[in-house]
Amino acid sequence: MFLSSEAGSSYNMIKTETQGRVAVITLNRPKALNALCSELFYEINDALARFDGDSSIGAVVLTGSERAFAAGADIKEMKDTEFIGNY
Repeated sequence: MFLSSEAGSSYNMIKTETQGRVAVITLNRPKALNALCSELFYEINDALARFDGDSSIGAVVLTGSERAFAAGADIKEMKDTEFIGNY
């Protein structure tokens, strides 16, 4: 049985769960096929830092949704930036 992490309640674009010593981070932007954007990266990094600091967690699994792991970069977010600004 999966148990929701306390950190998961504050995220908009990911879901976090734990099962024993395993933490699961699921990308959760179904309308955008989990396209990678700044907010998504922030949430992933935050969740990873929280799980890394938890001595009861021995492994972290990063997964996508049923339709896609990730479609790639979020082009809508990138459209107003210069080439170098996207890195």
